[in-house]
Amino acid sequence: MPPDCFRDLRLGDIIAAVCEKHPDDRVTRLFYQPLRDVSAVEHRHEVFRELERVNVRQSITDFTEAMDTMRGQLRQAEWVQYRWQRHGWFVHAVFTFCNAVDVLRDSLKGAELSSRGLREIADYLDGYAASDTFRNLATDAGAVLTELGKIRYTVHIHDQHVRVEKYAGQTDYSQEAVVLFERFASEVDRDYSVPIKDDAEMNPVEQRVLGCVARLYPDAFAHLAKFFSRHDHFIDPMVSRFDREIRFYLTYLVFVERFTTGGVSFSYPEVTDTPGVLAADSACDLALAIKTEGEQKALVGNTFHLSGAERVLVVTGPNQGGKTTFARTIGQCAYLASLGCPIPAKRAVFTLPDAIYTHFDRQENLSTPNGKLHDELVRIRDILSQATAASLIIMNESFSSTTVSDALVIGTEIIRRIINLDSIAVFVSFLDELSRIGPACVSMVGEVAVDDPTRRTFTFTRRPADGFAYAAALATKHGLTYDILRQRITA
Repeated sequence: MPPDCFRDLRLGDIIAAVCEKHPDDRVTRLFYQPLRDVSAVEHRHEVFRELERVNVRQSITDFTEAMDTMRGQLRQAEWVQYRWQRHGWFVHAVFTFCNAVDVLRDSLKGAELSSRGLREIADYLDGYAASDTFRNLATDAGAVLTELGKIRYTVHIHDQHVRVEKYAGQTDYSQEAVVLFERFASEVDRDYSVPIKDDAEMNPVEQRVLGCVARLYPDAFAHLAKFFSRHDHFIDPMVSRFDREIRFYLTYLVFVERFTTGGVSFSYPEVTDTPGVLAADSACDLALAIKTEGEQKALVGNTFHLSGAERVLVVTGPNQGGKTTFARTIGQCAYLASLGCPIPAKRAVFTLPDAIYTHFDRQENLSTPNGKLHDELVRIRDILSQATAASLIIMNESFSSTTVSDALVIGTEIIRRIINLDSIAVFVSFLDELSRIGPACVSMVGEVAVDDPTRRTFTFTRRPADGFAYAAALATKHGLTYDILRQRITA
């Protein structure tokens, strides 16, 4: 299951876009498992950087495609009912697997790898490919396919009778038949050809013919049956794990390239165990990038940072000015950083979060008897009871259902508790007073165009709040905005 913050931060949209071309629950689940150790994040950074090398990435991509082919062959072997056909699909799957391992082993051996992760798998493959277990598997598969490939037989069809015999140099009349009927192709406009169904499952006639061939060549088919029973569980667990985990990197890199071509900058964030670290340059909202892809609109990046005793970013600004997007951007970047992934920012450094908690405004649920405010207070109580100095808390337009004075009292108390926990928080509000609670609070203000106060720039500046956010909220609430007043005057 994805973490609770996915909904509010729209991380589900991002992960769905990452995995859309290669849907695999085994891979998707890796995006639900943030790392809790700085060295693990650095380990993933090394692998990502290694995969930026074209030759390394191509070799591993070829391997994953071969493993896809192998699994497709195994699915066919499980699906078909006829014994000999099932065994045939199986031996081809084994051969595909062995060839994929050999090719990848050779490719990585000459790649001069620098990442610990890929060096370890290269060393493992070198030892595994040289082991008796693997060599016997590859030799057996090759021998069975070679033996089957030597089989030659003829099929005689007369009326309703079909006879199968070993090939003994009989004349092949196929070419003569082609020549004989070739002249009719130019004389008849109508196409009488019948498409041959390419079903995975053999029809009864094909099964009977193959059964006859098996009786003609009992040694070869006995070898095939013995191979099937002896190598039932042939996939090495370590190779299978590598195949699954490397797709995490490959799918994310494809996703990154999809947006770097459109001008979005990605970087490897620095992560630390030190509490209170939060900074990024030109960070963007990836969910918004996905939504607006192809619209030729440049994404607005924002820069933010905390330093010293600072712990809370209080975000204010005009309605529809991008406050929620800004808060969501910070949460997305922190989460992707905890996965060890490149993030959409030119530079960034984060405290590695032990959890990311979100408290976004929710529509009132009529099934909740105590009302919206009570529900919001219960949610924030649960968050504060779990949060630590390594946690990130993102609150967006919380407690908007109550009066201004009550919202100010509640917001002040919550921020003070967050400061006492030493957690990092982003608090989106129209209450400028919250940014002045103390030195731990930093004011980030949404800007408007200098020449047109009604035009939002969606950029946020680290400066004291000016009170316009609350004034704009009141004007909107009472129908006194510039646009509404102009409509009334000109009506």
